[in-house]
This record gives sequence, C-alpha cells and structure tokens, in this order.
Amino acid sequence: MPALQIRELPQGTYDALKLRAEREHRSMAQQATVAIEEHLRLVPPAPEPRRLTEEEERQARIAKRKALFAEIDAMPKIELPEDFPSVVEIIHQAREERLDYLGC
Repeated sequence: MPALQIRELPQGTYDALKLRAEREHRSMAQQATVAIEEHLRLVPPAPEPRRLTEEEERQARIAKRKALFAEIDAMPKIELPEDFPSVVEIIHQAREERLDYLGC
C-alpha cells in the first residue's frame, strides 16, 4: 500500500486532526485517510484543461517567438569598434585557449 508523508503541516491542522482522531478512536494515519476520502467524495474534481490542437500549439510557438524577437529589437543597439574581432576569430581564440588549458 502506498505511503504519504506530509511536511510542514500547520500546527492548527495537526492539532485538529489529532483531536478528531482521538474522538473517533483512530490513529492519526487512519484519521488522515478518512479526512482525505471524505474530501474527495465531497469536492468534485477540477475539469481537465482543454488540450491545444497542433495548429494552436504551432500558433502559440509563433506568437512566443515573435514576442521574443520584438523584445530583442527593443533592446538598445551596441556599436562595435572597427577593430573588434569577428565571431570566427573569437571562436578560434577560445578554441586555442581551451587547447592550451588542456595542454594539447
């Protein structure tokens, strides 16, 4: 049978459960089980959220991507100096540094 451990149970809830367990001549575990079962019987389950269709998921991804690009476009532009190394040069330098570090 599965077990359940509840951490950081508020003191008031613990005390109320203990009092009710004593009145009903049950252990704390038995009383907690009864309380959970009663709650599940009385409270209807929440409806499952509607799943998006493939097209809706695709449109959501497109909208998210557009919002991200708009956020990037809104960022301040940075002017690089003329002598700033190209991306290729930066990658080559990083590779060389890594190889030197590894002793190759």
